[in-house]
Amino acid sequence: MKFITLVLFAILCSACAKDHHIPAANLRYTSVHIDEVGIMYRINYGSNMNLLDLYGRGMREGVASTLLNCALGEDKDFSVEHFIQFTAMGGIDVDASSHSGEKFNYSSHVFLEETDSHGSRAKMLSVKELNSLLTGREYVPCKVIVTAYGFKPYYSNALLIPAADLLREINKPRSK
Repeated sequence: MKFITLVLFAILCSACAKDHHIPAANLRYTSVHIDEVGIMYRINYGSNMNLLDLYGRGMREGVASTLLNCALGEDKDFSVEHFIQFTAMGGIDVDASSHSGEKFNYSSHVFLEETDSHGSRAKMLSVKELNSLLTGREYVPCKVIVTAYGFKPYYSNALLIPAADLLREINKPRSK
């Protein structure tokens, strides 16, 4: 619910928001791993820019949200006004343990979900549904989206996660 409120706030303010003039970050995929419980996925990636201090105010200062959003289906409209039906979305954390070769390394813990058109309800996708969505695909595109008070939303360039890596983690045997 907090996310929905932030997105609605960002939409309302977008008409009066100023352009940030920050170039789109280049993201580099490192790895994906399923958690021990088998419901959340950790995506590791690097960036050529500090995604948590884009505006030079300090880490996460003046920012409404910092998200990694991935399109699991064919819908690739990442705009904050739109909700992708089949998505993997999560916050962004600094990942000091990652060595992607980039200056800034991050991880995002995401659920693989189906969201309704209003973004108000989501259900976790089953292994069968995920296999149906991802089999035959080469990549899953993702973007970092940062909303900040008084600015238009910031979008990175696409991060491409190999679908085979994600399918490997989805199809790992689950402990009971």
